[in-house]
Amino acid sequence: MTHRDDEPAFMDDEGPSNDLPAFISTTNARELYGLREGETVAEAITRHQDEGAAVRRLTPDEMAELRRDMAESSAWARAELARRRKEHK
Repeated sequence: MTHRDDEPAFMDDEGPSNDLPAFISTTNARELYGLREGETVAEAITRHQDEGAAVRRLTPDEMAELRRDMAESSAWARAELARRRKEHK
């Protein structure tokens, strides 16, 4: 089975999986789609997809964390590039 971005993928211990479960249990639906009391699985999937399509602004704390992560990543990349250049001399 090949995966396309518009097809559902299920998460397992190794990450996204194309192996779909034989059935969607109530527990799976709650975990995957936030199934609410009185809601069908199809309704939960539709709601989940609609909510996922919405874009929201990052909070100031999320923005600060993102900046820290980016700074750490940039520092690591510069150090790694310098190390590799030094190895090849």
